[in-house]
Amino acid sequence: MSPTSRDAAPPARPGTAVPRTGIARPGRPDRPAAGGPPEHWDALVVGGGIAGLTAAWELTRAGLRPMLVEARGYTGGLVAAGTIGGVRMDLGAEGFAVRGRAVTSMVDVLGLRVASPKGGGARLFLPPRLDEARSTAAPSRGWRLHRFIRDAFLGIPAHPLADDVVAVIGRRAAERAARDADMAGEVGTRPDDPADLASFVRTRMGEGVLDRLTGPIVAGIHSSDPAVLAADALAPGLREDTARLGSLQAAIGRILERRRGRGRGKADATTAGGLTRLTDALRSAVEAAGGAVLTRTGAQWLRPVGRSGASSGSDDASDGAPLWEAALAPTGPGPTPSAEPVPVGPARLVRAPRVVLACSAPAALRLLDGADAIEEPAMPIPVGSPIARFTLVVRSPALAGAPVGSGLLVADAGADSDCPVGAKALSHLSVKWPWIGADLTALHGPDAHALRLSYGRPGRPRPDVDLDLALADARILTGVRIDPADVIDSALVRWDGTLPPATPEHRERVRRLRSRVAELPGLALTGAWVAGTGIAAVVEDARRQAVIASVCGTSSLPVTAAPTHHKERP
Repeated sequence: MSPTSRDAAPPARPGTAVPRTGIARPGRPDRPAAGGPPEHWDALVVGGGIAGLTAAWELTRAGLRPMLVEARGYTGGLVAAGTIGGVRMDLGAEGFAVRGRAVTSMVDVLGLRVASPKGGGARLFLPPRLDEARSTAAPSRGWRLHRFIRDAFLGIPAHPLADDVVAVIGRRAAERAARDADMAGEVGTRPDDPADLASFVRTRMGEGVLDRLTGPIVAGIHSSDPAVLAADALAPGLREDTARLGSLQAAIGRILERRRGRGRGKADATTAGGLTRLTDALRSAVEAAGGAVLTRTGAQWLRPVGRSGASSGSDDASDGAPLWEAALAPTGPGPTPSAEPVPVGPARLVRAPRVVLACSAPAALRLLDGADAIEEPAMPIPVGSPIARFTLVVRSPALAGAPVGSGLLVADAGADSDCPVGAKALSHLSVKWPWIGADLTALHGPDAHALRLSYGRPGRPRPDVDLDLALADARILTGVRIDPADVIDSALVRWDGTLPPATPEHRERVRRLRSRVAELPGLALTGAWVAGTGIAAVVEDARRQAVIASVCGTSSLPVTAAPTHHKERP
């Protein structure tokens, strides 16, 4: 079958700043009119990605009836699925870091099962070390595969002198990393020390760990250079534990102990059947509890309108919980697949004492500005790297041995490096997630496999990917030749502008913004652009914000949420 191209268009962040739009300030345009009497709901959730779905579900667990609106035509956001080769597969996020209990407890309550990846672990595809001989004759140019080291977090080793660490970074670099144990715990952790992860790892363990372990892993997972990512965003509590325990390797060891204590030795997991099983279950649970989930419906503006105890239409603020009013309009696609949806019809009014904004940064800042909830709506927002994922369903007996395990990450040696492939990662999906392999076997026989190659580096142009490139990269990375005639199906999926880097400067701006929002009763702000990237971080934050919103104005309301909302370090 000839390859196909599918375009999953998640919410994107098409600029670095959002213009001041909205209402109520001198010289600003009026709010667009909305007709009819307002509908009343216990809560309004704006945004139907995993943050919004999680928040709405948490509100139902507090006995509330929320309305959730999503301006795009589907819920789940970056958690999306499609059919390739006749088999349903995750197209975006496919798993979560096993950190805390926010995700796993939610999975348990929803009656789903947590599954760990199979295949014997992942690999790193790295260039030769400086002390190794280099070969330019072979197609791999001397680059080769290394297993992920056993005891590590984000590639940071708990035992720098372990054999598997030495094999990857070399003896000299391993000895440098081990000197972390001789440093004072305060080194690299003081308030005036650089807050990015790269500086922290370099200071404590040196360039070898950063360049050959942490760098490739963080770039592959978060699509960002660790030099621009806040250490506290990727690993909450890691710097604090380093200072308290006296070394980074001791702090990593503590993370691994906690993970094993929870009975989960793996660093990542998903829901059995695919991560979209989770978002589908969240939507179903919200609707079963009396909530509403509306797609192609966007919030156009938001304003406070007094108190819930006041008579209808009154702005009397004398009693009751604070009340918020929003105009909701049907939406259609924007000018490009990654652009924000646009209103295409008349708006209606909704009132609720609680509003959770779980939408993209441009939409959230527009709504907050219109509600006079922020002083600087032109807040610069980091823009993520363009990502392209090319999935291949192929017939190849040679892949039965899982030559790269569950998959691999490719080191970024720079735009002018001699890296022999354009891909930054490869996942052997039919090995990593056994249900995909079983479904492919049932449809196409035992030699059918699914490979996914990922493209897109920070600061590089939008990747240009086609079948020829994907097959050439797959051959170098797996050592298996796959001819075009062996391709059963393929799909190209792009995610432009997603996964914004959680820089230290952005985290500080978000902290100030959320402090301001916290002063407004019944209003909460969540989502990846404020919580940080990664399903675990987003879900934990969304659950916490929903609990805060759920108790607004009603001290007698029984909040029955699972006891997982305290800050739990990795």
